[in-house]
Amino acid sequence: MKIEYPDNFSLYDLNDAYLWRYIELHKLLDLLVNEHIYFTRLDKFEDGIEGITGKNVSLKAFNQSTQITKENVNKRFTVAMQTQIIEQDKTRRLEYLKSLSDSQETQFASCWYYGNRESLAMWKIYSKNDGVAIKFNAREIADTLKAAAENYTNSDFDLFFFGPVDYKNIWPFDPHEEFDGKFNALKKDKSYSHESEFRFISATDIHCKGRYESFILPIGKLTAYKFEVITNPFMVDYQKDNLKKVMSKFGLINCLKHSQMAIRRQ
Repeated sequence: MKIEYPDNFSLYDLNDAYLWRYIELHKLLDLLVNEHIYFTRLDKFEDGIEGITGKNVSLKAFNQSTQITKENVNKRFTVAMQTQIIEQDKTRRLEYLKSLSDSQETQFASCWYYGNRESLAMWKIYSKNDGVAIKFNAREIADTLKAAAENYTNSDFDLFFFGPVDYKNIWPFDPHEEFDGKFNALKKDKSYSHESEFRFISATDIHCKGRYESFILPIGKLTAYKFEVITNPFMVDYQKDNLKKVMSKFGLINCLKHSQMAIRRQ
């Protein structure tokens, strides 16, 4: 795969940084057992405008207007002109839906929290009380995934890019917001800025649209990494004990840490 990332980002930015994923326990087990990173197709995310382009934003704004039909078309035009206006309106609405699905159904994301400290908001949003956070050195996991993408042999996936998410005034429509037309999967609305997100994105050619439900990249033995598995601050003792046993079976007991957040349990 071809490797790219934004011009204003450098791998050196990751040297002393950390990437976190706040996850449920079964996703930790998937990582431990399969030793791969899972990528989700953009149309599977909660945000309905994932991967939207600048052109799509303006088309979405148009789609908020009332649809033109035979009942409300301006009757001062000829019948032929009325039909043309109705068809043009329909075409523009379909263009938005198609262009958005073209973007979403060809791109796959692995999403991480970019920071050096725990986030209570991320614990509450993305991890149940018996869940965990996995914490990697950002440069180490980025180098690993970059190398895995370079060696990937399925030619349907032809592009791999990554970087911090750029939060913009996407919706409601802001005519003063600028889009550079690149790396649209690294752009999100500012309403999500609390996620401080870093993403790895794999993309297929448009001819493979919808062909794949997900994407994975192998990362090898977890014992080779300097990473941590951190227990949810609300996790109870017996759950911590069970997790210790699981981590021990994988030779990773020293990677298990407990949250440093001072939480008062009700």
